[in-house]
Amino acid sequence: MKLRILLAAALTLPMRVGCMALHPPAPAVADARAVAAEAQAFMEAYAGDLRSGDRVAIAARYYRGGAWFVGNGEKSFRTDAEIAAIYAGPEWSPPASFGWRDLSFEPLGPDAILVVGLFDWGIGGSEAPVTVSYTGLLLRQDGELRIRLEDESARRR
Repeated sequence: MKLRILLAAALTLPMRVGCMALHPPAPAVADARAVAAEAQAFMEAYAGDLRSGDRVAIAARYYRGGAWFVGNGEKSFRTDAEIAAIYAGPEWSPPASFGWRDLSFEPLGPDAILVVGLFDWGIGGSEAPVTVSYTGLLLRQDGELRIRLEDESARRR
């Protein structure tokens, strides 16, 4: 009888453990929803900063200490001072139009989220906007989400 009980317990343990893994505790779900909502608001405000050309606000969205930039076959790490200089300098200009499309939010914990989607960057004139794929890693720093990594790759024409 003892053997049957032990055998039954051993056989059902993986099922019970597996079910627990599929259903995270309620606080984890609440944290995921909260960080996703916060990231959505962040991305909407980021789009507004880009459209208005608010160079200081854009630079302030990046992680203090720097961020990774990848895309189109390149990878670089830039300090916060370098990021501020890029947005303040003549190489960067605001888009004629800007809009996020099909953003997906993948919470990685209460203080981190992966954002994946597309954006359309308006060049102006009669040219069609450029469609760019986007991946961003947002990490919480000083109570706010900030960009730690961005991958932007434009569609080839």
